[in-house]
Amino acid sequence: MDLSLTGKKAIITGGSRGIGFEIAKSLISEGVNVVIAARDPVRLRNSAALLEKAYGVSVHHISYDIKDTVQVESMVQEAKEMLSGLDILINNGAPAGGSGYAIESITDENIWENLDAKTVGYLRCTRAAVPHMKANGWGRIINVAGMAARNASTIPGGIRNAGVVVLSKVTSEDLGRFGITVNTVHPGGVRITEDPGKWKSPTTGDIANLVAFLCSPDAACLTGESIGVAAGGG
Repeated sequence: MDLSLTGKKAIITGGSRGIGFEIAKSLISEGVNVVIAARDPVRLRNSAALLEKAYGVSVHHISYDIKDTVQVESMVQEAKEMLSGLDILINNGAPAGGSGYAIESITDENIWENLDAKTVGYLRCTRAAVPHMKANGWGRIINVAGMAARNASTIPGGIRNAGVVVLSKVTSEDLGRFGITVNTVHPGGVRITEDPGKWKSPTTGDIANLVAFLCSPDAACLTGESIGVAAGGG
């Protein structure tokens, strides 16, 4: 499928593995020039090498800490210089969190740590990227957030992912006039039914294909949306 993305420039956080790595593959296959960013420099180098071998393109990589504002701003600026521009930001990189806690054991620190790692982390990346997109008069921001934003889960996990939804909605309203869309994608699990042929577990490829479409000019009227990829489970 030609999504008219050839030559666009993207940062993919959490791009060294899992969903982020699959998104990198999908965007590269559409002709997008990408920078993958994550914490682990060794995994980043290895992942970039795999992408370069598979697609015959140059893939830049930057190690950074999403909880450090200075590092985030430096990462975005460096990526913009590597790519000679910036059109697309995929917010997917956040440390694991939101594991189960009994209500009596949840501390203020649990909540703040989860918000800082994901909601505020995505805010840092978005804030740094937006000026470059405004200069283009075009941009795409995709925020990947767990189904805990929509379904009963842990309190820390629900709060941090719901915060991402609010971030997407508010920034979509603010940035629309600059040609920038902002959407949330929720990867999820499988819905169990009596007919196993009716449902299938979504793969990282399913999620990446949706993200690639949301990055395209054809998705210009989709903004402020929260879209689940959960085989009916969300």
